[in-house]
Amino acid sequence: MAAELQKSLKACFASSMSVVLALLWLRASSMAAEPDGVPVGVILDLNSTFGSKVSRSLIFAVEDYYSTNNRTATRIELIVQDVPRNDVVAAERAAYYLIKNRTVCAILGPQNPEQARFVVELGKKHEVPVIWFPITGPSLLPPPSPSSIYSDQGLDCFQFQAIAKVIEALGWQSIVPIYEDTEYGSHLVPCLSNVLKGMGIRMADVIAVDSNSSDVEIDDILLELKDMRTHVFLVHMSMDLGARFVFSAEEQDMMGEGYAWILTQELSSLTDPRVNTTRRLYYTQNIYRNITDPVALKRYMQGALGVRPMDLIPKKTPMRRGREKNFTDRFRTTLTVYGWWAYHTIEVLATVVEKQGANNGIKLRCEEIIQEATHFKSQSGVNFNLRNGQLDQSELEVYNVIGDRERIIGCWSPKTKLVQNCSKGGKTSDGEYPLKDPLWPGDTLDKPPKLRIGVPKTNSFHEFVSAYNLSKLQIDSGGFAVNVFLKAVQVLPFPLNNYEFVHLTSTDITFDDLLCNQLLRVRDLDAIIGDITIVENRTECVDFTLPYLDSRVAMVVRVKKDTTSKWILLKPFNWLLWLILVAVFMGATVIIIILERNKTTKTSEGRKKTEEFYYNPFLVYKIDAMEKLKSRAAGWMVILTSFLFILVVQVYTASLTSMLTQGKTKVPSFENEKELIKNSNLHVGYRDGSWVRGLLIEQMGFKPEQLKPLRHREEYNEALSNGTIDAIFDETPYLTLFLSKYKSQFMMTGPLYKTGGFAFAFPKKSSLVSHFSNAILKVIQDVESYRLLMAKSSLPTSIEDLEFEDQSDIETSSLSITNFGGLYPVLSSLVALSLGLSIINPSVIKRSLNPLPVITWLLRKLSTLKQLVIEWLRNKKQHFKLAKA
Repeated sequence: MAAELQKSLKACFASSMSVVLALLWLRASSMAAEPDGVPVGVILDLNSTFGSKVSRSLIFAVEDYYSTNNRTATRIELIVQDVPRNDVVAAERAAYYLIKNRTVCAILGPQNPEQARFVVELGKKHEVPVIWFPITGPSLLPPPSPSSIYSDQGLDCFQFQAIAKVIEALGWQSIVPIYEDTEYGSHLVPCLSNVLKGMGIRMADVIAVDSNSSDVEIDDILLELKDMRTHVFLVHMSMDLGARFVFSAEEQDMMGEGYAWILTQELSSLTDPRVNTTRRLYYTQNIYRNITDPVALKRYMQGALGVRPMDLIPKKTPMRRGREKNFTDRFRTTLTVYGWWAYHTIEVLATVVEKQGANNGIKLRCEEIIQEATHFKSQSGVNFNLRNGQLDQSELEVYNVIGDRERIIGCWSPKTKLVQNCSKGGKTSDGEYPLKDPLWPGDTLDKPPKLRIGVPKTNSFHEFVSAYNLSKLQIDSGGFAVNVFLKAVQVLPFPLNNYEFVHLTSTDITFDDLLCNQLLRVRDLDAIIGDITIVENRTECVDFTLPYLDSRVAMVVRVKKDTTSKWILLKPFNWLLWLILVAVFMGATVIIIILERNKTTKTSEGRKKTEEFYYNPFLVYKIDAMEKLKSRAAGWMVILTSFLFILVVQVYTASLTSMLTQGKTKVPSFENEKELIKNSNLHVGYRDGSWVRGLLIEQMGFKPEQLKPLRHREEYNEALSNGTIDAIFDETPYLTLFLSKYKSQFMMTGPLYKTGGFAFAFPKKSSLVSHFSNAILKVIQDVESYRLLMAKSSLPTSIEDLEFEDQSDIETSSLSITNFGGLYPVLSSLVALSLGLSIINPSVIKRSLNPLPVITWLLRKLSTLKQLVIEWLRNKKQHFKLAKA
């Protein structure tokens, strides 16, 4: 028995020992398989939307990572510290606690730059990496100083560069930035000012909103914004304040048609349809209550634009869809881009921790984290690349909220700038608009805000502005100025279909008053179109486009009455020339008769013939009488006189023909303004309200009492016709139209004074000026279309090439004696020769005219000269022989 008992005890002991050993082995095995916990601190404001989202994403990332990687030797353990985001001291105390008491190897957070500045410095001191979460994504770099201004290369400024390009592409000339009055929000103004510089886009106002503002205070701010002319708002706020701000704007009817909203990166997450908003309601003094609105915020943001980091993969990967579904199922909210950044931060941190191993002691360094993050490949498609310790967000997408989703309408990067099609790598066809057409608040395609275009009423020249039905203005119905504007709108580089015309009906307001006072201060206009002249004093008030029509200042006067019209037959020669010609012909006739009388008085027939010449001297010019003349000298005189007569008749005929055909050319009653200025009794007219009045007084020297204002062309005609005024000074387009109706009575004359031409006026520094200037240039260079616009407005198509009547260029005056000066010596010589022939004896003349004696004398002289030459040659030859011997 004892032996059996001993044997059974030994067996029990052996089995018990085997069980114990098995249990010990299992425990050792389990203890060896359990990973070492690595504490990582988290400092976030869990009561804020951003903090709660990041915190949930960090927790989800740790669980998801280690469920997939279940054989790791290390495991991150998150130690979360809930710290109000505006409490710097609490954040520093929490960081000190995590470093000293919990021996964390890294700290994630905080979200406030001011808190991060102290926490990062504390981490450097104790060699603990700090990854803080600004709006632009995780960063290992310390936040910038509050006094520093971001440069163009600042990563947080990339979104503002993209926004500025969007504003420029849409043709907006002014915006109102609204930012949260914190260090985060204060970066908006220096960044935006820097990128808007040189674009011609102005910040009409800058609104700062306190982060602790109640809904009542937000409503007051929105009421002020509602009264402003600019309804393009750029909202740069945290999600908590931004959610309440958007909700209040919806209640104020400011999220509808006529308004434009642009959201920066943090508010872009509000487009998530599952995001709820917490509103602070005001009850009594200093008593508030927070409530959660279960209605999706996206419903309030229809038509809003926003920018956010671009997905590396346009379509969501299966991994991303699965993770987002799991996150939504657990936390009843969506994993936004900020959540993905936190998720990938855990992936990078866990990888670095695992590489160090548990046996060596975890001592993380920033360089290791940066190196791992730089080569990290995101499977979600969300960009996560920490270059130089900061998340690279240089590639952004522009989205438009439509329904319960967002539509990507463009992309921006420093390399490609703003482009419409992201998949083409920024390559767009020439002239392609850089954005897809958005759907604006109010479910409309009309771009807000509606531009107010002032159209002045005119009672004088309706060819330029005749806009009576402003709601139905179209080309060929509003006058030339309106037609050019409508044509320019068609060729703008962006769609402009949301504008209204405002009739400026008061006739007592001058253009100077409209441009310098009414444009912005009273009428609240975005532009004024019409026959507006560019002059120096107006450029101080507004910016002008390129001129769409040339203009100069000229003078119109009455046509001088021609009192000599009944003596037109005598007008070709002046009175002195007529006297001289009569004297020449009478003198020549007398000489002819005297010469013939000396030759024929010896016979009765000759005496009878001479008596006939006495009674009718012009008979000497009859052909049969010329053939019977006995005196050769008289015959030559008749020929010369007849030649002179024919020449005079030809000149007379040509001059008279010219006067009869060009006799309609008008002679001005005054050649230039100097004749008018000298005589203070003379009066000149100008178009009422025109800037020409100042030109007449200040530059030309007219006295104010000499000037008479006139309203329209009929008054021009009446005042000039009845002598109330002696001249009219106005711009050539108006004068040309006036003369086209009353050309027979008046004429344009005198020097021209150059002006800047007709153009459109915009407020100072308006971005629309350059766009409309380029558009006007395109309209003008399309010659056929431009002439068609002029014809539709009843303007002369040659108005750009005006021809002014200058009487100095047309020779219509009477001929004088000087015009025949070349004939004087010829006639005098011929008359003297004729008289000499009549006095000298004919036989002497006959002998003197016999050529034989002269020829004989010349031959004799030549023979003598020949003998002299032969003798000279003979002497030379003899002299040469002697010299040779």
